Amino acid sequence: MFASVLREITGYLDKRALISTFFPVLVFVGGVGIVVWTTVAGVDGAVKSWGARPATVQVVLVAGFLVLVAFLTFVLGNLREWQDRMCQGYWPTWAAKAAKWFAGTHRAARGKLIAEDEALQRREETLAVERAALPSPDDTTPGTLSDEAFAEMFKTLDALPAQDPPTWPDGTAAALTGLVRSVRTRPDRVEAVTGLALRLDAHLAAVEQQVRDRRAEVQQKLFLWYPQPPGDVQPTAMGNVVRAAEQHPSTRYKLDAVVLWTRLQPLLPKDFAETVKDAKVSVDLLLTMAGFLPLFGVPLTWWLVWRLPRIEGLAAWLTVFAIAVCAFALCRAAPRMTPVVAAGAGFLVVHTFTGFWHPVLRAEVGLLWTAALFVLSYLLYRNATHATLAYTERLRTAFDLYRWKLLEELRLKLPETLAEERKAWSGLSQFLYRGGTTDPTALHYEHPKPDPIA
Repeated sequence: MFASVLREITGYLDKRALISTFFPVLVFVGGVGIVVWTTVAGVDGAVKSWGARPATVQVVLVAGFLVLVAFLTFVLGNLREWQDRMCQGYWPTWAAKAAKWFAGTHRAARGKLIAEDEALQRREETLAVERAALPSPDDTTPGTLSDEAFAEMFKTLDALPAQDPPTWPDGTAAALTGLVRSVRTRPDRVEAVTGLALRLDAHLAAVEQQVRDRRAEVQQKLFLWYPQPPGDVQPTAMGNVVRAAEQHPSTRYKLDAVVLWTRLQPLLPKDFAETVKDAKVSVDLLLTMAGFLPLFGVPLTWWLVWRLPRIEGLAAWLTVFAIAVCAFALCRAAPRMTPVVAAGAGFLVVHTFTGFWHPVLRAEVGLLWTAALFVLSYLLYRNATHATLAYTERLRTAFDLYRWKLLEELRLKLPETLAEERKAWSGLSQFLYRGGTTDPTALHYEHPKPDPIA
């Protein structure tokens, strides 16, 4: 019975709507209904009450419930664009101060990454100078060092390869050159200095690789998580990820992704288009769950807190779980407060199971459950942001691989150089968005030749 009704309802929805909206609505609405019913009537009472109803009434109730879920699914589907815009930081004017503050935090984080990248670039350049200054086999300039100076310098340089993490102080190459030149007048030092030179060469290579790896990490974060200056940041991490992806075709090809995406999307190969849609489904599902947790959970929490006769059994263990979630969030936000947070969490656990000062315990449970719901909602949003990375990377790939299909469909001549391509895309974006272009000669039509067989 349930399966047949469900099949009729879901037949009007595609797979992605089922996964991202229908089933979350079914689970949350149905779950709230079951919890309320079993709390009021008890588990045995709820089962007996359902079993005592005629089959016709059961069918009508199930069908009505599924129709309600389907209706809410369509409503939420129409609100999906609004949800995306809110999560991406396009907030109303009354939230302008909050948007400005959050944007400032993201701008500061991007600034730190840019400053670190510039410092790593300077470090790369310094290490390149050091490598160029290393002594070469044909360096025949003699030099002299006293035994004391030679021993001290050798000891200092010999200690460098043992460092972890590896470092390379400025002037190390010049010091090694001095040792090598002193060998010209002291053959007894050849073996020691040769071995040291080989070790330092390998050590310098390790330092260079470490700097390159760290710079690659920083540049990857800047590429994926933030739009490039002078583009401004959004108030949310998800908004910055999407803005960075939108900026990609613009900085590479002078192509307006917002204007041209709806025109390119129908031209994508079916298999690739499916991967794009599947990636978006993952984002939508996580955002739906992130919104539903506080939307359904907070009212149900406070209803249960004042409805249950005692906080015990499953309710007590749910409280312990909420304490653990809140403690985890506080420790992540303020690591130095971990001992204090751990002590407070232990006290709350004892308080939950002893149950002294009962009115305070109810308020404590309500606040803990509410806080835990918002923490879990935020974690789901963070996961949705990471899922957005996979989605936006597919958007970048779509423009990189299939932008030519759009020019072909618009009967525009394919450019032969990068400069010509940028000129063509810039003119096309201006024409579609504003109805004109600053350079009409940038667009050249090229119609397909007629089929001679036809």
